[in-house]
This record gives sequence, C-alpha cells and structure tokens, in this order.
Amino acid sequence: MRRLALFAFLVAGATPLFAAELQVGPGQTYADPAAALKAAKAGDVIVVHARPGGYGKVALNVTKPKITIRAADESKRVHLDGDGYDYSGRGPVPRAIVQFSPGADGGVIEGFELTGAHNESGNGAGVRINQANDVAVRNCDIHDCDMGIMSNGNGTDATAKNQRIEACVIHANGTKVNAGYNHNLYLGGTSATLLRCEIYGSLTGHNLKSRAHLIEVRECFIHDSANREIDLVDDKGDTDRPGSDALIVDSRIVKSPTCAGNRGVIHFGKDGKSTRDGTLTIRDCEIVTPFVTPVITLDTPQTMAVLEHDTIWEGGHRQSNQVLLAATEADLPHRLTGSDNWLGGGFAHSPLGGLTHTYIANAGEKPATQPSRTIGGR
Repeated sequence: MRRLALFAFLVAGATPLFAAELQVGPGQTYADPAAALKAAKAGDVIVVHARPGGYGKVALNVTKPKITIRAADESKRVHLDGDGYDYSGRGPVPRAIVQFSPGADGGVIEGFELTGAHNESGNGAGVRINQANDVAVRNCDIHDCDMGIMSNGNGTDATAKNQRIEACVIHANGTKVNAGYNHNLYLGGTSATLLRCEIYGSLTGHNLKSRAHLIEVRECFIHDSANREIDLVDDKGDTDRPGSDALIVDSRIVKSPTCAGNRGVIHFGKDGKSTRDGTLTIRDCEIVTPFVTPVITLDTPQTMAVLEHDTIWEGGHRQSNQVLLAATEADLPHRLTGSDNWLGGGFAHSPLGGLTHTYIANAGEKPATQPSRTIGGR
C-alpha cells in the first residue's frame, strides 16, 4: 500500500515523460506561437517553422515550467518581430517578445531572430527572464530592441538562478528614451552564464550590465559599446552579500577608438544605494583599449580584481600613460592580484599592485612578439 501511495505521489509531481511537440507555421497545427503557447502544457516543445516575413507583434508570456520554444530548422533562425506592439509589462502583457515569468522554470528559447521590442519606458526586450530559474537562451540574434536580454530576481537567492545565454549574437539594442539606461544585456537575480556569445554595438548604454549575484562570461567577444563594455554593479539582496563574484574567461573585450561615452572597459562595484562584495577574476582574456581611462574600476571597498594569463594592450594605437586599475596606490597591492599577464607598452608607468610575473611590452610592441624585458622583476 505504501508503495502504491509513493508511486501515485511521484507520478502526480513529475513532468510528463513524453513531451508533446506543438507545430507552428504554414500548414501546421497552429498559425502562430501565441496559439501554441496557450495550448501547451508543462514540458511541451513548441516548434516554430519559418514563414515569409516572419511573425509580427509576437508577445509570449511563458508561465508554465519546462516549455521549450525552438526553431524547426536549427540552421536557420526564425524571425520574431515586435514592431508596433507596446511591451508595457502591465498585467499579463510581457515586457519582451518572449518572457519567462514566475513559474516558467526550465524554459528554453532557441533559434530565433528577435527584433523591434519597444515600450514607453525604453525597456522593451527581446527576451526577459522574470524570476524564473534554469532558463536558457540559445542561438538567438537579438537586435534593435530597447534591451536585448534583461532579467531580474526578487532580491533573494531563490529566483533567476542559472540563467544560461549560449551562442547568441546580441547587438544594436538601445533607445533615446531614457538613453543610457538601456543595454544589450541588463541582468539581475542570482546567477547567469554567458557562453560563446558576441555582444556589440550597444546604441546608448553598456554592452553587458549586470546586478546578478554571480555572473560568468566564457568564450565571448564583447566590443564597440557606446559606454562601458561590462558594468557589474549593485542590487540589494543580490550583490551586498559576500561572494558576489564575476568570472570572465577565454574572452576578448575591445573598446571602439571612437567611443563617445564612458571609455572604461570594466566596472565592478556600484551605481546605486547598495554595494558589491566580491571578486572579479579575469583569466586567459585579451582586452584592447586605446584610452587612458582605467581598464578596471573598483569603487566599493569589498571588491577585488584578479588577473591571470591576460593580454591587455592599446591595439596598436601607441597610447601612453594608460591605467590598469582605478584605486589608490596604497590599496592596489591587495585589491589587484594575479600573475603571468602581458601588458602593452602604454602601461609602462601604471601601478601594478600585487601582480607578479607580468611582462610590460616595449612601445609599439604587439602581443605576438617575443618578450624582451620585464619590469621590476615581474
């Protein structure tokens, strides 16, 4: 009897073993993704076939768990256009072309081009993760929205966990409505990972802005932002507890020499009323900036930076008097640590803090050349 009760409990609480596939498009069961989403049950897969001109005024508010929305042909993205729709976020109206709301844990969107999401507040997004956990955005091209991807938790470590953004191209997002407050990515919540993405050309804000407790950037190319390339700042309940870390690995980050906004590369700290308490680790990366504005800015006392096996240089612009990290010289030895880095000649006079085994190039020397000298035994 106890075995039967346990079996009944497991069946009642489980996701269906065999997910249904709901076909969308010309000649398919459903004419548009919204109709399929309305019919979908937890665990179902919505398969969207391409149609001429794509799908217009798409506004999908996913509230059920483990819903996958994917393109029928994995080699060709399906166009979802938001032009003409007001992504207000009021009531059931989403603030994005595809939004994963509370209850939509385990959701996936894969294989789409998303464009044209706008609203009066200047924060209509291609994709929004609103407190849902374990959401994945894969192989999407997101452009010409107010925001490319945005996410948020509720100020605890129970929401917006394990966001995964993989193999996406996110570019040319932003608007003059609240200019500077809209970005290619604006993330929050508990944790997010970006893997093999290209993020570039934000129109007014940063390429990547995040208030998430933990963030990882792996194998990405981030470049040519209107302002900072990466801005990792504060949010009460998420970043004010110890271990609010950031990890950037195997990535390339490049400033445009014509950047008219903030010419810093990476900010790790605060821009609001809370704080950030954690370590920024940059490992096996190349950072290129032609400016004297500090490469890294730490502006909360609980933040530190670790550089390991990185190449940081001026990209052939022959800049001098470059600064690696913005902090008082007395603070540098414990706030900037790491080893085995290659710095361009522009950093010949920059304080290096606690860095060891760091090579300083000759003026005009490129990273591929054979090292010829070190500075200060580093």
